[in-house]
Amino acid sequence: MLQSFVKYAAINSQSCCDSVCTQGQHTMALALKADVEEAVARAKATGVKVTLSDANYLYVTIPANIKSKSPSMGVSCHLDVTPEAPGGDIRPIIDTLSGHTIVRTDGSTLLGADDKCGCTIVIQLIRTILSDKSIKHGVLQFAFCPNEDVGHAADAIDSSLFSPDILFDLDGTEGSVVTKSNFTARGFDVKFYGRDVHPGDAKALKLGDATAAAAAFISYFPVECRPENSEGTQGYIHPWSFKKDSVEVSVTVQTRVRYFDKAEGDLFDRMLSGAIAHVERNFPNVRVEIIYDGLQYENVAYTLHPMARTLVENAAAKLDKQITFVDERGGTTASMFAAKGLNGGMCVFTGQHDIHSTREYADLKEMEDAYNLMLEIIKSVATLK
Repeated sequence: MLQSFVKYAAINSQSCCDSVCTQGQHTMALALKADVEEAVARAKATGVKVTLSDANYLYVTIPANIKSKSPSMGVSCHLDVTPEAPGGDIRPIIDTLSGHTIVRTDGSTLLGADDKCGCTIVIQLIRTILSDKSIKHGVLQFAFCPNEDVGHAADAIDSSLFSPDILFDLDGTEGSVVTKSNFTARGFDVKFYGRDVHPGDAKALKLGDATAAAAAFISYFPVECRPENSEGTQGYIHPWSFKKDSVEVSVTVQTRVRYFDKAEGDLFDRMLSGAIAHVERNFPNVRVEIIYDGLQYENVAYTLHPMARTLVENAAAKLDKQITFVDERGGTTASMFAAKGLNGGMCVFTGQHDIHSTREYADLKEMEDAYNLMLEIIKSVATLK
């Protein structure tokens, strides 16, 4: 895995904010595809389906080698790295830390451990499963996705190639954390169209003050609902962008809505509607338009397979591995799948540290732990009915 990780990390597969798939991501997808095909050829495996889509999703399906019917299992990861830190000429350096082999850079670029760690672990799982015929398994589906770090990992997912009954996402940080739930994320963008007149004749000429209307919308939400007053599984409403266009006399407010619990989501929905009604009532000369209202990612807890946690716990116990289950105040690839109507999945640690920074590093021992945990889970899923 060390050799594979170093090779992948050296590929600059940064995504970009406009969600167009970059050439670096295509290069990374081709490298992964070549390694899968080499593993298939070396194992002389039959029936393995390897597909690289036009959108640079790499899908691998390995048929079951058991006669009994068991749930299909999927493993996802993402092949892009964040654009939030310097990329370019990424040069991985092998080092040690606290007795563990790690990989880092010289501090001038990110490493891409998020999620080259996950990609490496998945490739090693595929190699092992294909080469070791004694490992019994059901249908296995793997997906390497682009554009995760800009929130678009599921935009072009092909559910005919990837729609497992049980899903695990290999994209977690550190070496023992497994995400069991995450925020549902809703984007809510509102545009306020005003009318400029001389303020001395504002009433007669029907002044429409878009700036004041937008400010009223933002101030409608109690401070208790803001992110800085939220923790644990508490959600929040966060108007985070205020853009004024003097040419068309308008103001656009972009708002993040985050929650774990559906009841809180319903409350926030009523508050958003209330805020718009409040503005329309108090600023009748301002036209209000919702320009975006979309589900960006969904809480995976709503659609987790009922055996998911037990599978992790049993595999960890067999390996004498301590696991910490957490509620993630963010999103994962699996949560983006869930927003598209697919099953959600737990996000498993992969040994990535200090992600999205030039201090980023990968811990090989923790990557091996994740690999061993997933291998045990694959074996256990084969016994489920």
